[in-house]
Amino acid sequence: MMYKWLVNKREVETDESEPSTSILKRKKKTRKYDSEYLKIGFSWKEDNDEQRPQCVICFEVLANESMRPNKLRRHIKTKHPDLIDKPLSYFETKLKELNTSKTKITQFTKFNEKAMHASYLISLRIAKAGKPHTIGENLVLPAIKDTVGVMFGDKFSKDVEMIPLSNDTVTRRINDMSQWTENRLIERVSKSRFFSLQLDESTDVQGLCQLLVFIRYIWNNGPHEDMLFCEPIIRGTSEEIFNTLNTYINKKGLDWVKCIGLCTDGARAMCGKNSSVVTRMLEVSPNASWTHCNIHREVLVSKNLPDNLKIVLNTSVKIVNFIKTRPLQSRLFERLCEEMGSSHKSLLLHTDVRWLSRGKVLTRLVELREEVALFLKEKTDLAKSLHNEDFILKLTYLADIFSKLNELNLYLQGTERADIFAVHEKIRGFIKKLTLWQNNIEKQNYDCFETFQTFITENNIKVPDDIINQITLHLISLKDNFKLYFFEEIEKYQKKNWVVNPFQDATLTGISTKAEEELIDLSEDASLKLKYSRNHLIEFWLSAQQTYPTLSTEALKVLLPFSSSYLCEVGFSAMVGIKNKLRNKLQLSHSLRLKITTIDVDVGAVIKDCRKQAHPSHSPNY
Repeated sequence: MMYKWLVNKREVETDESEPSTSILKRKKKTRKYDSEYLKIGFSWKEDNDEQRPQCVICFEVLANESMRPNKLRRHIKTKHPDLIDKPLSYFETKLKELNTSKTKITQFTKFNEKAMHASYLISLRIAKAGKPHTIGENLVLPAIKDTVGVMFGDKFSKDVEMIPLSNDTVTRRINDMSQWTENRLIERVSKSRFFSLQLDESTDVQGLCQLLVFIRYIWNNGPHEDMLFCEPIIRGTSEEIFNTLNTYINKKGLDWVKCIGLCTDGARAMCGKNSSVVTRMLEVSPNASWTHCNIHREVLVSKNLPDNLKIVLNTSVKIVNFIKTRPLQSRLFERLCEEMGSSHKSLLLHTDVRWLSRGKVLTRLVELREEVALFLKEKTDLAKSLHNEDFILKLTYLADIFSKLNELNLYLQGTERADIFAVHEKIRGFIKKLTLWQNNIEKQNYDCFETFQTFITENNIKVPDDIINQITLHLISLKDNFKLYFFEEIEKYQKKNWVVNPFQDATLTGISTKAEEELIDLSEDASLKLKYSRNHLIEFWLSAQQTYPTLSTEALKVLLPFSSSYLCEVGFSAMVGIKNKLRNKLQLSHSLRLKITTIDVDVGAVIKDCRKQAHPSHSPNY
């Protein structure tokens, strides 16, 4: 015996000194269930690819190592001593009860999971519509219940009641989906080579200053835009705005070096020389460039009016406000328009905040000028202006010129106007139109202004020379202001025209020698020429990134930055609908993100990521 022990010890020592791969690869021995174990009161449950004994009396599940008759008998003797001598039929009955309860629990769990999934989907629609969170419990759920009850019967109608849609539940669902969407966005931006930002701040109904930031990045070989964040700030100073932006960028692990553009309005806090947001951003991102929003610049140009035309505009606004700001007057005017068979029944209210307000307000006033003059008769001295021929001539001209400015403004809006070169082409074209209109007015050719010409023709009027001079001076002033606000930037980008026409202009580019060599090669590349599309410049340059990396990088730095802060204006419009006086305490960011995001929310992935479990107690019926 001693010799045998020594031999075994040497074998162990030898094994320990050698790689013990055979021992590590040895599979764990698992025991199988035998149908005879039911006589002892045990069934089995599969867990982690192994069978584990389960008592059919107390439903306790033991380890696989307990799959032995003696250990199973020990459980019966200690836990259920009065059932030791029970026949097999008794345990078979208990097994059926166990299986039935398992089925019910499984069905109940699956039903709760479906109810929770439906709760997420409904909450997503509530957020997309910008509706109050209480609408789920007060309107959506009762409506679904009524519909299902009528279409399929009361049995299914009761099942619908299990969908949790209380106010707090909908809020949690929206927060979960918003967080999931934000995480997907940060993942995409982190993988993007570059990104650009646009930001603006506005005050909500609570009087709280909200900072809204949008981002453009590259994903799946194309540009994408989405809301980066919306955060409340105490004051709209440059320091607080930048600190909020910088904190978020650093918190999410984004790299400032990748930021190549920032678009804002022309406020001092945004673009001042000494300590603005732009100045602070250039310190952390030297490669970035700042763009003054093209829409804001166009609005600033349109606001410059000579005094004689400004008097006409102000008088027109007073006429409109006399009717629109008085509910009784507004209703009486509507009745008058109905009786006169007018094409419109009301005027439009003027506001300086809305970009397109002037053109629409003046056009509507011109169309209803006879009805307005009749309505204001003996009510106010403002009616005299509508009987003044010179006043109407100036009014019709203003209606026409502001309508044309509105057309330009609409072109500059929208996410499809991402190409800065297309914006500049439109501006240059409008400046040439101003010269054409000026020449036509001087020659007494008024067909460029339709409303103005119609009034002259219908009333057989000869336009006074002083009005022609006023219109001419205004057109010249518009042209000069457009050049003042846009020409410096246009000339700057004309040197980069190779981005738009890489196959036509291969010289005088102002880029590095390496990039210029690649541009020469690219201009002769027939395969890339087939991929070229003027409407998809960013996609074209992304496709050329592997072959011409230096040139493609230079092109993306020109094309990726925003040309306007239009998305911020869209976000603020959505904010007005979401956070109103009835919900002035709402945390805006989550609901706003789901309403305007371009990322499709995968509810199944949200539930999986959040590791949620169905809780019937969250239902409003519990």
